Amino acid sequence: MDDKITLDKEYITGLVQIILNKSHSDPQKKQIRDHNDRLNFACPICGDSGKHGGKKRGNLYFKNMYYVCYNEEACSRTFTNLLKTFDIDMDLDKKLELYEYIENNINYYNPDDVQFENLDKLFNMDDLLKFFGGNNKSVKLTNLRPLQKGSVVERHIREERKILNPINIYEGIFHITEKWQQPVMVYMNKIKDKVVSFQVRNLLEGEKRMFKIYDFSMIFDLMFPDGELDDQERISYDKLSHFFNIFNVDFSRPVNMFEGYTDSLFLSNSIGQIGMNTDLSFLLKEEGIEFRFIYDNDEPGFKKARKMLESGHQIFLWNKFFLDMIRDYKGNKPKSEMVKMLKNTKDFNSLGKRFSKPIERIFNFDKYFTNDELDIYYLMDLEQLYKTEV
Repeated sequence: MDDKITLDKEYITGLVQIILNKSHSDPQKKQIRDHNDRLNFACPICGDSGKHGGKKRGNLYFKNMYYVCYNEEACSRTFTNLLKTFDIDMDLDKKLELYEYIENNINYYNPDDVQFENLDKLFNMDDLLKFFGGNNKSVKLTNLRPLQKGSVVERHIREERKILNPINIYEGIFHITEKWQQPVMVYMNKIKDKVVSFQVRNLLEGEKRMFKIYDFSMIFDLMFPDGELDDQERISYDKLSHFFNIFNVDFSRPVNMFEGYTDSLFLSNSIGQIGMNTDLSFLLKEEGIEFRFIYDNDEPGFKKARKMLESGHQIFLWNKFFLDMIRDYKGNKPKSEMVKMLKNTKDFNSLGKRFSKPIERIFNFDKYFTNDELDIYYLMDLEQLYKTEV
């Protein structure tokens, strides 16, 4: 596609040739087979076949710049690590081009296409609990543990936020300063017992609310200060770090994209971003995935929704949903009061607080998504809309 960053395959092939010249003496093993999707050559690490010089079990895949040896699994690694194995440095400009290519052209929604095998560097949950579960204030987060029944965090989640299924939410203490600390919710971005990142969120609202993202690189550098992490892997893992629950959605169904972590817990098959301006480009370019965007019910949210609608994406129409609620309302309060109440319902969490059972069981939200530009009509003030409807 024209909007994709291209890869200088001639330059990459030249680097591979240097490696093969350094590692093999057999002329056959120095030869490279150039395919549309990969370079195929005799593995320079294990030597490949000792009997057949023509065997070429090493493959550098262009789609993710990951080197795979089908003779010896331990040989497989990222391309940048392959270069490092043979003490070869890339030209700085070419290295930056490679990283830009990785950021823009990798299929992150499919773990098999990301340039690390089987997400093998994800953190073990037990290791995280051990590292952040103590009282080391230098890492800011301490006392990390699963939600404890009756704790201030658990009560806040259950009584204040009305999160009925707090899956992957833990609790801890965040040290803002040496003497100032607050209890926090910790949203674990994980698959089973493996974690890529987490977000810390205090229990306050308005100007006193606080978010902090511990992305993959930050956690790695805290836990393994002397460890080495390939830059190519940092790019991939850090991208995934910013999308809560990305490992657990079914991409064969419509995927709901919220601008915050908490809201994504109120609608199944949902991902939570770290904010409405999170870079989505690497996901939006994927074919065959249906994304539906739910922005907050406020002016910034409407502005972003309008932009996405004009770009052809599906958005959630808060006001269309609210107008149906008002029409169906059978209570004793004037409907004008209902309008004001709904107008101040900012997000799915605020909506969920008003009901005692999951709102997804109460409402059919599917019919309030649209990519029809004519529906931009609903992205205006609810009170004005209501006056035109009655």
